[in-house]
Amino acid sequence: MRYKQKALPPTPGKFANEKELAAFVLDKMAQWFHIEEQVKGRYWTGEKTRIDAVLRPQDPDPWFDENPAFGVEFKNLSANSSVSDRYGWVAQAVAYTHCEWDGYGSLAIFLCPSPLAWILSRAEDLAVARQKQISPEMLEKERQRVRDYGRRFGREYTDAYIEREALLAHRRRIGEFNYEDFTARADGYANADERQREHDLRVAIELTHLLGQLNVGELMPYEGDGWMLTRSGDRLWSEHRGVPGVPYSLRPRIGSQRR
Repeated sequence: MRYKQKALPPTPGKFANEKELAAFVLDKMAQWFHIEEQVKGRYWTGEKTRIDAVLRPQDPDPWFDENPAFGVEFKNLSANSSVSDRYGWVAQAVAYTHCEWDGYGSLAIFLCPSPLAWILSRAEDLAVARQKQISPEMLEKERQRVRDYGRRFGREYTDAYIEREALLAHRRRIGEFNYEDFTARADGYANADERQREHDLRVAIELTHLLGQLNVGELMPYEGDGWMLTRSGDRLWSEHRGVPGVPYSLRPRIGSQRR
């Protein structure tokens, strides 16, 4: 992912299944690429497999390779997709880079959407959840918690007692959040939310480069550029800007080779 730009991944649940997601994206890509779906291939062990689609530029001239082509694998991730599910998908993509694909040979693989989009969205979700913890609605939940606690032991607390205990718990939580913000400012951040976002950003950048070294990239829409093909954070192609002036090879890389 390119973290200086705002990624626009599909909202979890927008598509009923992977087939709908693939149809939507490939319909967009058909403006610039020739598309072959369900391409068959073989692992180095001889086992058969297939990939969702292989794309070839309609105008190959600006591209680095003589016959540019790349594979795309789709995953309709849900809001509750587990870490195991996401990285299992990554492992599948890495295995695909070692396959021989009918009519294409070996291919770099691009995932759609990025399996790392959840890291940054998690930071935003945490900030929202944090604010909910100090909302008026949470104060009311504290009041109900105190009532239920008393009734569990056969006691009916007075309204004054309930209000006092609820306010104490609520203020304690606010104090904890204020302390988190204080430590974040001591570390040079505006608040704890910004510290969490920056931490997740660093993790995502490292993982993006790791995936790139394993010949796995991402196909995602970005604000200002439209659909974009990236690997290790580098733009290989975008809807609005095309291929960069110094193009990158789409072929699977060996070691730390970049082009």
